[in-house]
Amino acid sequence: MKRLLFCFLILTVAQGCAKKEESAAMSPAPAMTQAQEPARKVSSFLAYEHSLSVDTEEQKVAVVLEAAQSACREAADELCTVLESRVSSGRAVSASLKFRAKPNGIRKMIAALSKQVEVTNQSTTAEDLEAPIADAAKKLAMLKDYRSKLEALRGRASHDIDALIKVNRELAQVQSELEASEGTHAHLVQRVETEILNVFIRSVEHRAFWRPISLAIADFGGNLSQGISAAITGIAFLIPWAIVLAAVFWSGRKLWRRRKGPKASA
Repeated sequence: MKRLLFCFLILTVAQGCAKKEESAAMSPAPAMTQAQEPARKVSSFLAYEHSLSVDTEEQKVAVVLEAAQSACREAADELCTVLESRVSSGRAVSASLKFRAKPNGIRKMIAALSKQVEVTNQSTTAEDLEAPIADAAKKLAMLKDYRSKLEALRGRASHDIDALIKVNRELAQVQSELEASEGTHAHLVQRVETEILNVFIRSVEHRAFWRPISLAIADFGGNLSQGISAAITGIAFLIPWAIVLAAVFWSGRKLWRRRKGPKASA
């Protein structure tokens, strides 16, 4: 009897432990606190480039072009600079501009252009320059350290002419590489601190009613001459084929008459 009671107690304790483990397993895991969550790294070395396409009347392309340049001049405090300006005065009058300015200046220019003309397309791209800027900074530090060591070595080799010449030559090479690296680093930093805006001004959709007709009339003489030349070229190609076809037709007709002749006499 004692043995049965002892076994019953063991089974009861084991069942209670199993229920505790099951409840612990089914209970939700503690939520990860905000401090424990992995921080999402956002790069602060993004170089932005914007593209803006506007559509206006043909006679207003020059006006919009001047307005865009004037807006850039007004944003001089935002370091606005005109990097490129193109005007096409052909059949489809168009223009294009490329600006560089601080982000606030770019936003001002986009807002000013959007109020004046119809914006047909707008896009923005970004390039992460964190790695190139870090590499350029490391290279600058290495070159500066190497230059300082060479300068110290030049002071100790002042009495050795050959060594002094070699050190000065190496210093000149290092200085040249250092200036080039400084320029590259400065350009990358400027590209991050400022943004690029490309503006495309088109007038294809706003041509005057008679413009296509006048263009067709103006091209009539040229189109007529091209048509005549194409016809002459076609005739030149057809003449040899016409001779060959005539010869084949004549030979076939002659053979057909020869075969038909004996049958008719019979």
